[in-house]
Amino acid sequence: MRPMDTVRIAVVGAGVMGLSTALCISKLVPRCSITVISDKFSPDTTSDVAAGILIPHAYPDTPIHKQKQWFRETFDHLFAVANSAEAGEAGVYLVSGWQIFRSIPTEEVPFWADVVLGFRKMTEAELKKFPEHVFGQAFTTLKCEGTAYLPWLQKRRR
Repeated sequence: MRPMDTVRIAVVGAGVMGLSTALCISKLVPRCSITVISDKFSPDTTSDVAAGILIPHAYPDTPIHKQKQWFRETFDHLFAVANSAEAGEAGVYLVSGWQIFRSIPTEEVPFWADVVLGFRKMTEAELKKFPEHVFGQAFTTLKCEGTAYLPWLQKRRR
């Protein structure tokens, strides 16, 4: 490749993952040409009808320290968006809530507990509101509305 040649990259998928990947690549390789390939684009993707609440799940074949790193990077990025003037346009907000369980989970304190805000076990008084459940966690995380976030990502790609 000659020094002046433009690197051409294709990203498959025009949902949250595809557009986020394209945006990250554009920052890492500033003078590249990125083509997003997909059978559907906004407003017709699965991401357009979904809202995502950021809570990770552990995957047995991936080291926990790596999963935590990825979660922290995602949380920090979305937290910055939620605290920016663009939060409304991007559809990224802080959301507080409970995660409740019918049986006590193997790990009462998940690997991501120190990444989210205000993580704690639910009190007995709080758990009484959910008589079918025996354990719960309270914390603040981030919510991402696909209908707003996809156009916001697309706008940043240009």
